[in-house]
Amino acid sequence: MSSETELQLLRANRNARLINSDWTQLPDTKLTDSKKAEWITYRQSLRDITKTYTSMNDEGFSFPEEPSWLWI
Repeated sequence: MSSETELQLLRANRNARLINSDWTQLPDTKLTDSKKAEWITYRQSLRDITKTYTSMNDEGFSFPEEPSWLWI
């Protein structure tokens, strides 16, 4: 697989994770401010992942751990 294809797969997976967490940033979410901040950090880590990695096969690669969605 070409390096460009691997980067596209990484971005597609990252983008799906961002889409799946969009709800955490809506103004009517029941998340506390501190939980919302955890999700903001998580989402920024996802955006930054392609600054460090070009493939999900890169040594040491892993997606950041998703915060709990519980608002309590």
